[in-house]
Amino acid sequence: MALGENRFEIDDSDPEPDLSPMIDCVFILLIFFIVTATFVEEDGFQVNRPEDSAAAQANDNQTLVLVVNKDSGVEHDGRTVTLEAIPGIVQSQLQAEEKSPIIIQSDPKSRHGVTMQVQNACLEGGAKPTKITLTDS
Repeated sequence: MALGENRFEIDDSDPEPDLSPMIDCVFILLIFFIVTATFVEEDGFQVNRPEDSAAAQANDNQTLVLVVNKDSGVEHDGRTVTLEAIPGIVQSQLQAEEKSPIIIQSDPKSRHGVTMQVQNACLEGGAKPTKITLTDS
């Protein structure tokens, strides 16, 4: 043996503990607390909502609906109207309710030009472009 020789090998790696049993214990405790917990259901406050029929009647009175049928005729409240009469209808509706929206329902088989003429007639009657809605019926 030479001087300075070590008889023991030194292990430079750090020992790491096995954490699997501790993780298992934590999960078991977590499951235990979830199962035994009592959940309190708190009462909220009650909101008074209007009835559906009252809301529908209010919307019907404020909305102007013009229908362009498949023959490209224009109807309002179930009766046929001319393009020249639309500005007057719009003006009277806006006098009754200034923020009244206008819905133009056009049949897919109607001519597109008639729908645009109805829209232009609504604009002539004083309707704002943001209040006009075009839909397919």
